[in-house]
Amino acid sequence: MVAFACPQPDAPTFVQNLDRASHVYVFRLMSLEVADGEPWYSTLSGRINVVRTLKGGMPKASGVTYSIGCCNPKLSVGHYYLAAVSSDAAMLELVPGDQSVIIVSDDFEAKGGAGKTGAIEPVQDHLAGQPLPADFPGEYRLEATISCPAMPPPR
Repeated sequence: MVAFACPQPDAPTFVQNLDRASHVYVFRLMSLEVADGEPWYSTLSGRINVVRTLKGGMPKASGVTYSIGCCNPKLSVGHYYLAAVSSDAAMLELVPGDQSVIIVSDDFEAKGGAGKTGAIEPVQDHLAGQPLPADFPGEYRLEATISCPAMPPPR
């Protein structure tokens, strides 16, 4: 049996990204396609719709791009994501271990509607000066957004 694991990338956490972000917004991934046709580590490119801005002006972002592979982002068409970024580019370019984006679909699908549950309300409170919950954003949101396999326990 062979196990694959990738090293944890030296990337800022979502909270660190949030604290230094000039733009914080919610987007919905509308489409996703293979951009380069490479068989193993393809680059994906997708179209996004910004549905809510929490900090900064209306972002220019209308697309997202990232590569498939260990510790890379994993986004699903139709889902909602919260982005905390320090630049305002037309293309949101995600890199391995990138924690500038977390899933927030439950904020839109759960009872109560947009922003009433999940992650958006704590982020809004944090942007207004309140502390985030100690475990924010939580394992579920990270595991649903980044494809990093957990390191095996020591023997």
